[in-house]
Amino acid sequence: MNKKLLTIFLLTFTFFAALAQKPAMTDYPPGQDAYKGGNIQMFKDIQEYFTKNKLSGCDNNNIKEMYWVTLRIDENAKPALIRKKNDIESAEKNKCAYNLIVKALGALKDWQPAKVDGKNITAYTDFPFIPSDFFENYKENYDTRNFITKPSFPPNGMLSFRDEVKKNVRSSIDYDFYNVKGIFTVFFTIDTDGSTNVIDVEPKVPNSEGLIEDIKYGFKKVKQKWIPATKKGVPVKVNTRVNLKFSDY
Repeated sequence: MNKKLLTIFLLTFTFFAALAQKPAMTDYPPGQDAYKGGNIQMFKDIQEYFTKNKLSGCDNNNIKEMYWVTLRIDENAKPALIRKKNDIESAEKNKCAYNLIVKALGALKDWQPAKVDGKNITAYTDFPFIPSDFFENYKENYDTRNFITKPSFPPNGMLSFRDEVKKNVRSSIDYDFYNVKGIFTVFFTIDTDGSTNVIDVEPKVPNSEGLIEDIKYGFKKVKQKWIPATKKGVPVKVNTRVNLKFSDY
């Protein structure tokens, strides 16, 4: 990894944390936000951080520069930036966007946990950071959800996809060999053509590499492709997750 990126990662983003092995919801429940005031307030606070600290945008105001942020907010509202192999590669390709958002995230304080049945739980949240939309181009009430559509998988989105994957994994995995039990989170990307790519699986177990390969096989056997996410009508690659409960098999 680039030394400059590593330095910023270690010194600026002080709330990075090692991932706990507790299962987490793959997304916040409908109607709940990871940040007090929702996305609009979060992006406003990011803009205010840039202005207050007199930071500058990316060279040539490159509209293609973008870093997809994935955060894990625990039950105590403590955030951790998720950095899988594909995230590290994206940071290298979008260094300006990555450097800026890491600095801003380190200053944000109003995170809040997801709630289910009145109890705080750990959950993930995502958003794209697009530097060209900030600084002198920032607009009041800015929210990426106004122009970025989520990927979809008919008929019931992630539920339908998860059922397909579970069916495929059930027929191929050696449960005794991997000693898998409980909920596992599979991190994967949905590409611009609707194809998927498994990045990682948590928590880790003995022979995790083999488990990941078997889960990848389960993904590849899903014949139907996703309808990709779009940014202003143009397909974009996104990060996402699905939970698999192996004890159900």
